[in-house]
Amino acid sequence: MNISRRTRTALTRATDNWLSRVYLAAVTAATGYVLFDALFVDHPDASMAAVVPWLLTAPLSLLYTLLPDGTLSGTSTGALTALYLAGIAFAALANAAFMGHVVHRLRRPFPGTAPSA
Repeated sequence: MNISRRTRTALTRATDNWLSRVYLAAVTAATGYVLFDALFVDHPDASMAAVVPWLLTAPLSLLYTLLPDGTLSGTSTGALTALYLAGIAFAALANAAFMGHVVHRLRRPFPGTAPSA
C-alpha cells in the first residue's frame, strides 16, 4: 500500500460519515468565528475565542503546550496565525479520521455472528 492510497483512505474515513462531518463543521464554524473576532471585533482586553477550536481538536492540538518557552517568541503575527490554523486543521482531520475509523469498525459485523436475514 503506497502513501497516496493511505492518505486517500484516511481522508475518506474523515469525511464519509455523518459524525466526522458534523465534527469538522463544528471546528470550521469555531475557527471561522475566531477569524471574524480577530479581524472585525475591537476588544479592550484579549479575546478567549481562539481557545475553543484548540479545545475542540484536543488531544492533538494540546501538543502546542509541549513546546519549550520562547520557541515562537521571534515569530511574526502572520506566521503564528498560519501555524495556529495549520495545527487546528491537521488535528481536526486526524480526529475526524479516527472517528470515521471507529464508525466503520462499529458498522462491521462481529466475527462469528450469523448475518441477519
